[in-house]
Order: sequence, then structure tokens, then C-alpha cells
Amino acid sequence: MKKMNAWLFAALILVTAGLSSCKEDEMPTPPVTEEPDDSFYATQLGGETMVQDPLNQSQMIEQGFLNLRTVVINTVTTIATNEGGTYDALQPYFSVLLAEVGRDETSGLNMLVMDFSEFLAEATGAKNFQYTGLDMEAAHDPSRNSRMNGLINNADYDLFIQAVVEGAAQAGITSNEVLGPVGDLLESVRGPIVQRADGDALDLYTRLGGSGLVPDPDNEGELIEAGYIPLRAVVTETVLVIATNEGGTYEDLLPYFSVLLAEVGANDLSGFAALVGDFSDFLAANIGSQNIEYTGLNMVDAHNPEVNSRMTGLITEADYDLFVSAVVEAAMNLNVPESVINEFGGLLLSEGLRSAVVQG
Repeated sequence: MKKMNAWLFAALILVTAGLSSCKEDEMPTPPVTEEPDDSFYATQLGGETMVQDPLNQSQMIEQGFLNLRTVVINTVTTIATNEGGTYDALQPYFSVLLAEVGRDETSGLNMLVMDFSEFLAEATGAKNFQYTGLDMEAAHDPSRNSRMNGLINNADYDLFIQAVVEGAAQAGITSNEVLGPVGDLLESVRGPIVQRADGDALDLYTRLGGSGLVPDPDNEGELIEAGYIPLRAVVTETVLVIATNEGGTYEDLLPYFSVLLAEVGANDLSGFAALVGDFSDFLAANIGSQNIEYTGLNMVDAHNPEVNSRMTGLITEADYDLFVSAVVEAAMNLNVPESVINEFGGLLLSEGLRSAVVQG
């Protein structure tokens, strides 16, 4: 993650030149008016005065927009390079962006900087910039915006505003005459942006890495959601813990896997891959993934030998408890934090899932 954050810092410097070049070419000539512009954009931020863009010497840029863009860049950099620091809690929301920059893809970064800068510019009275992105509620809802990774609560929004203030200070903007109205603007959109109660934890899938696409460690050249990797690893380890435990703690579970074990013994791994994929998808869909769906049999049919020919017996209460123990052991083998293991346990031991699986 630290290496990824360093890439993001470098990418921010490179991408802003592209932002300036593509946007300033399209900017219309400021209208001539006899009436003075008393907007906040004009009176406090520099307005439409054209200055040389410090990040692209061949381009001119409105002083007001330059100041806002600088604050936005500083804010994103402050958050993204702050792993383990004050703004560490905000990094999960940026997992999609961080994952993109980690593989040298900066289009999302370009869009974020421009969208936020345009939003601030229009809201402060700029005449030549218009925010055309999603409304604030949709933009911060993972179910409607795939780039958003988790619902924001008040505490994290307060932290974000603090990062904006720090970003402004880095740009030399410390006057309350400027910071006060900007703070009021950010407060005015708190309602639609904050969509998670402070007492509710960020969903587990987001905390595991979320929906940001990263190189798949098991399939060279392919991408995978970062939050899916630890799920798949625990599922794979669980199957291995059970399958290699002949004569041990989990021996009573081996008969349920007889079809799978016979296939693997014949060098046929298709059933193994399907089991790992289905179970991983089921977990992902139930801990907060917005993009991954479980499409297999419902839990009752999946564990009924009369419906599912791969199932070789009805599971008992005792054997289900033993299976949950195997999942816990697999997670511990992979150094999964205890708090995360407890959440997995809560899902597996929920009455609805348990009653569907246990039929013997």
C-alpha cells in the first residue's frame, strides 16, 4: 500500500498537467460585463483572472480555478499518502482509485480531481465551470457509483473536511474569510453524502480491500477485486485443512467431500475451482460486495444430496460446527485478524444459514 501511495503522489503531479491542458482548451472566453462580479469565486479565490498554469507552462488557467484545483490535489494527496496516520480511516473509500494508480491507470484520478474542482468552482460562483457529475447522494452510494467503496459516516466526513482544510493550508490558504465559506459549503452537502450511522461499522468487504481491481496473485495477467482475495484464500485453505486431515480433527467431514476428493485424485480440479468460487462468491455477496453475486444453488438445495449430486450426505449440527471450526482454523493459518474471524463466524452461525445447511 505504501508503494501504491507513492505512485499516487507521483501520478497526481503528472495527471494535473493533462487536466489543465484538456480543460483550458475548452474554456470559453470570459463574458464581458459591466456589473461587478461579487461572487466568492471572484472576490476571495482570484476569479477569472488568467494566469499561467504552474503545472503546464503552455496553458493559461483562471486564478480561482487554479486555487481550488490545488486544494483538491493537496487533499487527495494528504489522504492517500497518510497510511497509519490521521486520515488512515479514509483510505478504504479510495481503494478503487489507489488500485488503479497502482497499475499506472490515472483516468479515475483525473476525473476525481476535475469533478471535485468543478463542483467547488460552480458552488462558489464560477461562470465558466459547471459540475456535471452524479448528485451528491448517488456519488457517495456504492450501489449507484461503483467507484465509491463504502458508505460514509459523520465521523469520517468530519475527517475529510479536516483534510480539505489541511490541503488549503498547504496551498497557503489559511484565512477564515476563505475557509469559513468553504466549510459552510461542505456542511451544506453533509446530508446527502453521509449515509451510514456512526455506530455502524464499515462493511467487512470494504475493510478487506473492497472493489478496487488489483492484479490477481493466482492468475497472471488478470485483475480481481482486492476484497475478494482474502475471501478466496480462506475458502481454499479451509478445503485444504479438511481434505488433508484424514485421521485428525476434521475426519468426520471427509465423507461430505468424497466426490471432490475423487476428482482431485484423478487430476480433475474443475470441481475444486467451482467450490472455491461459489463459496467465495457467497461470502462476498453477504459481507458487502456490490459487484459480486452468488449464483449457485440456494443453501437448502446445495446441501441436499437429492438435489445436488455432489453432496454425499445430510449435514448434522455437530458436523456443521466442525466445519465452522475448520474455517476459523484456516483463517488463523492465514493470520486473519480475530475481529474479522468473529464477523465471519457471526455470518456462518446465523440462524438462517445454519438452519438451511443443517438437514441431518
